[in-house]
Amino acid sequence: MFKQHHVAPFTILALGSFLLSQTVLPVHAAALMGFEDSAMLMTEIGRYNQEWMLNYSPTLGHAIGVEQMRMSGKGERATTITGIHYTGLIKRWNMPAAQANLWFNGSAGQASGLYDGFAYTPGLQFDMESTRLYFLAKARMIRAPNMNYDTAAVQAGFSFYETGFDETQPWFVIEAKTMRNNDPGLQLTPALRLINKNYFLEFGVTNPWQGEGFAPRLNAMFVF
Repeated sequence: MFKQHHVAPFTILALGSFLLSQTVLPVHAAALMGFEDSAMLMTEIGRYNQEWMLNYSPTLGHAIGVEQMRMSGKGERATTITGIHYTGLIKRWNMPAAQANLWFNGSAGQASGLYDGFAYTPGLQFDMESTRLYFLAKARMIRAPNMNYDTAAVQAGFSFYETGFDETQPWFVIEAKTMRNNDPGLQLTPALRLINKNYFLEFGVTNPWQGEGFAPRLNAMFVF
């Protein structure tokens, strides 16, 4: 008769956490806010959309601020949305060497330009991070009267090597992004990201294989 072996639930959980930690960047690289009682400035500058956001975190898991987004399709007049922005942490999963987060973020304000009127931009973001690997998926409604620029994006990346907490760490990141009623509809951006404890800088090129779609892009985040 064979002896039956039982695997403790804790052992299974620990093994799963270890495997996840090997398949998933420091926490601040994907975060949408800083630590408690901190301010964060984020910006994205590209050909088809530009965005900046400044928020303040009065408590851990919540941030309020202002945001401005500017979007346009190829050959179209741009639309600018300016509003009050909120970010909230819905759920965080802590693992031995990794972390996963589910965020809500969005703004309410005014659109002007090609489209005018009240605008709202609710969105969800899920990310998993370790010190070596990174994954993010997000979706966001971007709406105003007669306007639909809903977006969805997936990012993945890896670090070239591990560094200390006070050192800058280089990463390779690639993003696939879609935006409704925008030309080009698919934006694929390989990028080099530099991460420090108080900032990250990202330099990329959107659709580098397309002559007309080729566009440089800069992302930056600063916590202070």
